[in-house]
Amino acid sequence: MRRGSKGARGREGLLTINEASRKLLKKVDAVAFDCDGVLIDARRSYDATIIAVVQMMVKELTGVRLRMAKVAPKLIAVIRRTGGFNSDWDTTYALTLISVVALEKGRRRLGPRRDPLDAVRQIVDEFGSAPRETGRVALDSFLDERFPSFRELLDKAREHLGYPSRSTESRLAKTFDEMYFGGALFEKLHGEPAKNPRRRGLIELERVLIKRKTLESIAKVVGPARLVMVTGRPYIGTEHSLGKALMSYFHRGSSMFIGDADIFPELREEYDRYRKPSPEALLRAKARLSSSMLLYVGDSGEDVMMVQHAREKGLKNYLFAGVYETSPDPDGQVSFFEREGADVIAESVNLVPSALLLPSRKEGSG
Repeated sequence: MRRGSKGARGREGLLTINEASRKLLKKVDAVAFDCDGVLIDARRSYDATIIAVVQMMVKELTGVRLRMAKVAPKLIAVIRRTGGFNSDWDTTYALTLISVVALEKGRRRLGPRRDPLDAVRQIVDEFGSAPRETGRVALDSFLDERFPSFRELLDKAREHLGYPSRSTESRLAKTFDEMYFGGALFEKLHGEPAKNPRRRGLIELERVLIKRKTLESIAKVVGPARLVMVTGRPYIGTEHSLGKALMSYFHRGSSMFIGDADIFPELREEYDRYRKPSPEALLRAKARLSSSMLLYVGDSGEDVMMVQHAREKGLKNYLFAGVYETSPDPDGQVSFFEREGADVIAESVNLVPSALLLPSRKEGSG
């Protein structure tokens, strides 16, 4: 992608605007946001839960305590960049099975002896070398085809994890949700007793990234009630972390909280069509807001793909802004956004108002 403008560094970090997108940014009249990594820093919550549950499941399956806290953030980023892992249950599933395969390779002495984490990294990098829009399904196909002699081992691991299934029916998903939400919020969400009702959830460690003044500034540009959220989180967990005051800036009827379908089975059939990287949630928001140009702000592969898929349908009035404040590999994430043709690349979500205002201040400025 050719960029005709250099990045400008401000108080909130670096902002780069694709020169070809400047005139289009002037037409933006609605803005949609992903949540994790954009509005909320989930590294100490969702990412930490993934790591803890993977280590727990691997220990149960293999007897090996795999200490991966230092290397896991980059592994998670590679998996998410493939485009099909908006659900952190899926990411946990993928990293668990890959770890089991890596340990079994070492046990069978297939290839040179190496640190088990190096073997995990090698498999993750191989899996992440191509888009995998179907997520968990793509992971299963990859492992079964790449390691056919491990099929029985993988099937036993899948049975142990009990995934995919509802949180209360799956060992993986239930362990994940209890650890992330904590006992009290888990019981409120699922209506079932938690294993440890007094457990404090890692959700309490989340940090809000978006500033109130940012939302106010965007609302002044696009108009009131024209901000929406499209996220894999359930609504109640999102409100818990952002708070009711910030949630009030988002038009709920046009937003999509896909994680609600994991809590309320009756929503599953309807919400399946909105799961990322399907563009349907963006199309729905744009239609409900009668928007002529919608900007989507995200931080991952599936977020980029949502806009790309909308454009593939012949719908050109969608723009993408990639943010990378919480990425474990900022340079790699910026390069990824550039390759994928992002209209805006911002270090922080709080630079979005500048992206909307700069094009109109001085046409063609850098």
